Amino acid sequence: MTNALYLDGISHEISEGGKPKQTLAPITHIFEPGQFHVVNGPSGAGKTTLLSILALAVRSTHGRLLYGGRDLLAMSASERTTWRRRHIGLVFQTSRLMGFMNAREHIRLSAALRGKAEAYQYGLSLLSHLGLDDKLDNPPAALSGGEKQRVALAQALSARPALMLADEPTAALDIANAQRVAATLAHYAREQGAIVICVSHDHSIFDQADTLMTLERAQ
Repeated sequence: MTNALYLDGISHEISEGGKPKQTLAPITHIFEPGQFHVVNGPSGAGKTTLLSILALAVRSTHGRLLYGGRDLLAMSASERTTWRRRHIGLVFQTSRLMGFMNAREHIRLSAALRGKAEAYQYGLSLLSHLGLDDKLDNPPAALSGGEKQRVALAQALSARPALMLADEPTAALDIANAQRVAATLAHYAREQGAIVICVSHDHSIFDQADTLMTLERAQ
């Protein structure tokens, strides 16, 4: 994991009343590997839009997204799907766990989908680090909101993605667990040489950040 992620004039707009409306002002920026990058800004500045573009779920209107010298946005839909599965980890504001699977099974599923058998043991160690040793056999219905979010984080990190994207991952957590999650993301970036990008307004996250990007609303 030695590649930087280069945003070259990335922007996004939608049509509103037949007129273009910019939802993300142009960004040229480099996200270096081995660092914990935090993005903040006011509502409407395009933070979630930016993460969606980085996750290859939304196409930018303009610009290039370069990784290893390759423009990821120029790939076909099937190539983007494959690249996302192999290289990207995602954590959302809500956990999005499957109701019929316990915490242990979520980790096993991630290992199977990524084709990385070693991801199972690594994921279990993350669950332990996140204070969930006694919750491994619990389905989501038997977990608190904060516990579900920590399971989702362990699942996302278990396959050691080169690019980890997190959208307000501490929103449902108390201060102690927010600090634990922030430290886990920062440690993962530095230990694995990964690019970790987190949208957040939480000072627990800010305290661990290597870089802070503040987005402004498009004019």
